[in-house]
Amino acid sequence: MTIDIAVNTKAGKGGALVTAFALIAFLTLAACSSFVVGALTDERVSWPLEVLAAAIPYFPESGRLNERLAAQQLLEEERDLTLAESYARTSIKLSPWDYNYRLSLANVEEAVGNRDAAETSLRDALALAPNNADLHWRMANILLRLGKTEESFHEFRRATEANISLLGATLDLTWRTSGGRIDQVEAVTSDDPKSRLSLAQFLLRQSKVVDAARIFSEIDRGQRLKMPEASIFLSTLIDSGRWKTARELWLETVSSDGVTADPRSSMIWNGSFEGATAREFPQFDWNISSSQYARISITEEAALTGSHSLRISFTGRDTTRIDGEIKQLVVIRPGQRYRVECNARSERLVTPMGPRLAVLDARSSLEIASSGPVPEGSRDWAPLSCEFIAPDNCEAVFIEIRRLPRYSYDDPTEGTVWLDDFTLTEVSNNR
Repeated sequence: MTIDIAVNTKAGKGGALVTAFALIAFLTLAACSSFVVGALTDERVSWPLEVLAAAIPYFPESGRLNERLAAQQLLEEERDLTLAESYARTSIKLSPWDYNYRLSLANVEEAVGNRDAAETSLRDALALAPNNADLHWRMANILLRLGKTEESFHEFRRATEANISLLGATLDLTWRTSGGRIDQVEAVTSDDPKSRLSLAQFLLRQSKVVDAARIFSEIDRGQRLKMPEASIFLSTLIDSGRWKTARELWLETVSSDGVTADPRSSMIWNGSFEGATAREFPQFDWNISSSQYARISITEEAALTGSHSLRISFTGRDTTRIDGEIKQLVVIRPGQRYRVECNARSERLVTPMGPRLAVLDARSSLEIASSGPVPEGSRDWAPLSCEFIAPDNCEAVFIEIRRLPRYSYDDPTEGTVWLDDFTLTEVSNNR
């Protein structure tokens, strides 16, 4: 929009010129003032208190500058809390709708030791910014120090709902102040799956395994499957030797009915390779990888039952070693006798000694038992099996297919082996 003003007299033209210059001067001064105040209140720059104090007579109507002076006073070794409170209150008077200035006043009031007043200032700030996570966090801390525990839980929860990154510090603080009460850390944690999983991880770090497992189990299975942290939680349980708990939670997570994919095997998961692999949750599934000595995969080209089996195609490199490329972690009971078996088929297998079915202690990686080797040549499906008694303190084993050289050098292994129908069953100790 353009406004045209007709001025016909010399006096009128002169007055207009003076007005224009005055307006330009005013706008220039305003721009300069805004620039100076902006520079002095920039949080990225640390100005000495003396500089800020020297500027305030020139810009007494700046709420930002008054608030910055209040905050700076709190940082001084010889701080003047009365002066800091005066600056904070002035900033609020100048800008009553800015919640930051009320937060600054609350900081001063808490420094003075007047927590009740600080609570009031924070409530005023929250009235202006009800969804601000930092304000709820500060209110929660004030309420906790005032002994208003139940109210503080509500504020902690509001804070972490708005900003989940605050949950870790909230759990640490609540755990310490409550003396390690489970109900209180639960009370400050919201119900969303990510927060509940964070709580489960926190309790696991406190060695509260039963409660951590309970909370993990209460999270919706579909949500668990979407969160990488859920897989990390299970791996942490395994690393701490909590195999049974980890196995139960793993089954709840990867299986909709909590049982293995192969109904004939209650202990080995997916023993016939008919189910899909749980790629994001590999803890108790088959862990299969190829090496320079063999290409290993699940295939449909041959099967004893169903339509899939495990194929090992040896590459013909000398001193062939298969050790850890095919394994599954299984939970067992110490002192119990077990029988493990599978079926093998071979084609043109040339080897100093064929691969074997082996059982390894999950804790020590020592071999407990093994079957005989797959024979050379081309042979139809035949069983590989062995029995073992679980050693004392052995709560989990790896079921593996291994091929270890007898000496530092042996001849290459060539050909193909298929494996199918793995089972692990308990056997009576009276046999």
